[in-house]
This record gives sequence, C-alpha cells and structure tokens, in this order.
Amino acid sequence: MKQISISTFGTIKLNSFRPLCKNKFGLEAIRKYNFPPFIDGSCRREPDFQNLFPSITSLCRQRQFAPHLQENDIIVYITVGGQFSPYKKGHHLVAILQVEKVYKTHKLGESAYINIGLPIPSNCMVKDNLPYDFDKTTGNFKNKIQLNKYLSQTPQRKIKFGKTQISVWDNDYLKKSKSWECFVMTRPIYLNLKNPRLILRTDFDNIFGKLPNTRTPNNLSEKEFKELAKLIGIDINLGERKATAHN
Repeated sequence: MKQISISTFGTIKLNSFRPLCKNKFGLEAIRKYNFPPFIDGSCRREPDFQNLFPSITSLCRQRQFAPHLQENDIIVYITVGGQFSPYKKGHHLVAILQVEKVYKTHKLGESAYINIGLPIPSNCMVKDNLPYDFDKTTGNFKNKIQLNKYLSQTPQRKIKFGKTQISVWDNDYLKKSKSWECFVMTRPIYLNLKNPRLILRTDFDNIFGKLPNTRTPNNLSEKEFKELAKLIGIDINLGERKATAHN
C-alpha cells in the first residue's frame, strides 16, 4: 500500500460530480476526442481535473461548497451513482485534492495560472476563455426526448443547436460566477481519470454506515477519510489539523 503524508490539513469534504462517460453523448465525445472518461462532462469542467493544479469554483453548487473552502482543506471527489457503460455501475473514487490557494475572483485565479505558466482552467470565467464545444460535453438535454430529437437532426442543425445550447449553458455559469466569485486552486494528492476504483455499497456501509449524500458536500472525519483512501491503496498519515473559520 502506498504511503502518503499530509503535514497540514483543514476540513475534509466529500463531493461528487457527473463524469463525461455518464451517457452516450459523452461517450461519443470520449471516442471522438480521446478525452479521459472520468473528467467532468459540462462545457465548463467543474471541477477541472485536467490542469496540473485542478480548479474548483461555484459554477455547480454556488454558495454550498467553493465559498467555504480554505487553504489546506481536502476534497475527495467521487462520481454520482449511475451506469457508466462500459464501466461498472456505481460510484467511482476519482480524486483527492488539497486546496493550495483561494482567490477572491476568477480574474485573480487567471493571473495565478498565467504566472506559473499553466493554461487557464475551463471553469475560469474570464474574457477569451471559451467553453468547450457542445459535442465535447455530456450535453444539457432536459430529457431523452430532447436528446433523441437532436440525434435525428442533420449535421448542420446539430451544430446550430449545439451553439445555442452552449450559449445558454455558459451564460448561466457566467451569472453564477458573478454571484459567487471565488476561485480555488488545488493540488492533487490522488487522481485517476481513466479507471478509478469502484466504491461498492458495502464499502459505503462499512465506512459511513449508509450511502452518503453529496448534493450538499459533507465533512469527513479523519477516520472516514483514511478508510476511503485505503480503498484506492493509499495509507494516509495526517499531521497537524489547521484550525479554520468553518471548523
């Protein structure tokens, strides 16, 4: 088992996201563009796992998550439950991130990535940082009827529809970024975007006594965090817990 030491840490959170492989539309994007299957599937990857320093914002959960994060906090990311064909049905443990820096605005976050020579993350809502094209996402279809209608269209109509959908999708994200402006840079402790460990219901029962709710991200105890890490072959040694305003 791999040994990892974390010298200083704050609050430990469990969060979930919808991966690109969650539906047929996203699977086609994976095939077409050779994307890792377990990245986020929206037009603004939230979180953006593909950066050397993954980023987190309020584009998904608004006030419920990112605004409460502070330096040294730890976030465990799992997928939402579901059938991710050809992957096994259930939750997958994709990442363990630790907060490196919290910026008050997306613009300050952009400057930080530029200063260290890294590309601007897709969830950074700044000028000229465009969203992913529609065919590089899981789509934001309201239901299967809308999806099937899209699939029946000509290539030209699909392109037109996709541009309209991205405009609506991205404008919604822009409004959220203005209401909750913080931008969080993290560093990965663990990251597996290709074949992450499936977490069984028995695993959740053994660790939590139930299936945890991640719609509003929960705090994890040190013991729960260590037990989750052991599922992916990591023995975590935690050092000093840093007192924070939200503890």
